[in-house]
Amino acid sequence: MLMLKKVKGIVCLLLAILLLAGLTGCEKSRPQAQNTTGQGAAYPITITDDAGRAIVLDKQPQRIVSLSPSHTEILFALGLGERVAGVTTYCDYPLEAQSKPKIGGFSNPSVEKIIEAGPDLVLAGDMHQQVVTALEAAKIKVLVFTPNTMEDIFNTMTTIGKAAGEDESTQVLVDGLRQRVAAVTQKVAQEQGPKPRVFYEVWHEPLMGASQDTLIGELIKLSGGENIIGSSADLYPMVNEEIILEKDPEIMMHSYGHGDNKSPSSEQILNRPGWQHLTFVKNKNVVGLEANLVNRYGPRSVDALEQVARAIHPELFK
Repeated sequence: MLMLKKVKGIVCLLLAILLLAGLTGCEKSRPQAQNTTGQGAAYPITITDDAGRAIVLDKQPQRIVSLSPSHTEILFALGLGERVAGVTTYCDYPLEAQSKPKIGGFSNPSVEKIIEAGPDLVLAGDMHQQVVTALEAAKIKVLVFTPNTMEDIFNTMTTIGKAAGEDESTQVLVDGLRQRVAAVTQKVAQEQGPKPRVFYEVWHEPLMGASQDTLIGELIKLSGGENIIGSSADLYPMVNEEIILEKDPEIMMHSYGHGDNKSPSSEQILNRPGWQHLTFVKNKNVVGLEANLVNRYGPRSVDALEQVARAIHPELFK
């Protein structure tokens, strides 16, 4: 029982580290829906969120507060930036999000600041239960979304678009993202040989990876790779080094590149004692992924997929 609590504690710490890993955004061209306010949506409408709550929206939301960097990225991708009335201090992408009023952190948003923003809709996650309860008591509409897979992300985008009265433009954007996913899977399906063995390192002390039931696990699978610890029952299991040596990954991936001086560099990874005979070490095949693409579940998750696919099958994505 004590060991179980310790493992849970490590996982919670890991998730906090991953959040910090996603702090630095990178401005680049991004897909964006054309915002044509009022595309025929009739209010009131009922939206069922990921918490199973049926929320009635009496009118089209005009002041939306986001409690998550992922939700913020979705709002801007849907062309709803002008309606965003508040974001967290972690919401740094796109660049326009940085100038929005701040309502606190991701894990500890201020109920008072949210109410001061005068929202007619708040987008929250499953870690915001207490905040949701307080906002509901203040008669503020809240939708909770907790996407875990690529399909969840598309469904979340579709539902947010519906709530905002932008069904048609949202569908165009989501269809475009689906087409990009299909383009990746169709290309990797051309490969007939064994799938390249991949180890995604979530953390190094203790050594941890990601199972097939995480988004990164799904990205590896969609990209035609074999996640060497994919079958683990834990989402982010601690990994015995002997498994690494036995499975001999051909590609090692991570998303450490967030300025933390405690994170190992690629050179340090390649020089770990006892790893010199591993295939990825001999080929110097260590791939650093952009942290925000991997850790934020939104439209840029498709960018992450394309990045992972290029790393696993560079010959197909020249």
